[in-house]
Amino acid sequence: MSCLVSIITINLNNLNGLRETVKSVLLQDYPKIEYLIIDGASTDGSVDFIENYKHRFYYWVSEEDKGIYHAMNKGIIQANGEYLLFLNSGDILYSSEAISKLIGENIYEDLVYGKLGVYKNSSLEVISFPSKLSRIHFQYGFLPHQATLIKKNLFITFGFYKTEFKIISDWIFFLDLIIKGNPTYRYVDHLISIFDLTGISSQPTNRKIITSEIKYYLKKNYIMTYWYFKVRWLLMYYPVRILKELRLKLI
Repeated sequence: MSCLVSIITINLNNLNGLRETVKSVLLQDYPKIEYLIIDGASTDGSVDFIENYKHRFYYWVSEEDKGIYHAMNKGIIQANGEYLLFLNSGDILYSSEAISKLIGENIYEDLVYGKLGVYKNSSLEVISFPSKLSRIHFQYGFLPHQATLIKKNLFITFGFYKTEFKIISDWIFFLDLIIKGNPTYRYVDHLISIFDLTGISSQPTNRKIITSEIKYYLKKNYIMTYWYFKVRWLLMYYPVRILKELRLKLI
C-alpha cells in the first residue's frame, strides 16, 4: 500500500542540525513523502538554507511560535499525509530506506514504530521498543516520535499536542492514546532514526521539569496510575538504597 507520509521538522537556530535532518529526508527512497519545515524565526542562517531548498518542501514557514509543541501542531494543521512523522532538526533518518521499512506492506495500523539510535561516546546505541504497548511501558519508557508513523486522524480525534507542557506532550499523547483510544499498532524491527542528544528533553538540567510535568499530569488525569507508579518506584528504590548503605558499612 502506497500512502502519503508527511514528515514535519521543527527548527530554531540549529542550522547544522537542520542540514543533516533535511539531507536524510531528501535521500529517502519512498516516493510519497511531503516535507514540512516549521521554523521559529531563526537568526542563524536557517532561513536562508530553507529558502535554498524550498522547492523540495511541500510547506515551510519561519515565524515566532509558543514553543516546541505549538510548532509541531502548526505542522499537523498543514500536513496532508495519512501518516505523520516528526523529525526535529538534528534528528536524522538512519538510512534511505527508513520510511519504506516503516511502511512495509499493507500498512493499516494507527501507529507504526521502529528502533531509535543514539550516539554515546561515538558509539551507536540502539533502543528497542515493546511489540505490546500498555500504560506500564510508559512508567519508564516512551515511544520515539522520530521513529513512529502516526495516523493524522488520531490528532483530529484525540486532540493535538498540549502546548502548556514544555517537554512531555508527545509522551502524554501516546499515553492517552494507549489508555483511552485502543489503537492498533505495529513494531518494526529496524533501526529507523538517530536521536539528537542535544535536544531539550536530553539535557540533564531539564530532568526535574520532565519529572514535575509527568507527576502533574498523572495526578490530574490518572490518579490510580500515579499511585501505582509511585508505590512501585518506592518499592524498587528503597530496597536498593538500603542494600547500598549496608554494603558501604560492611566495607
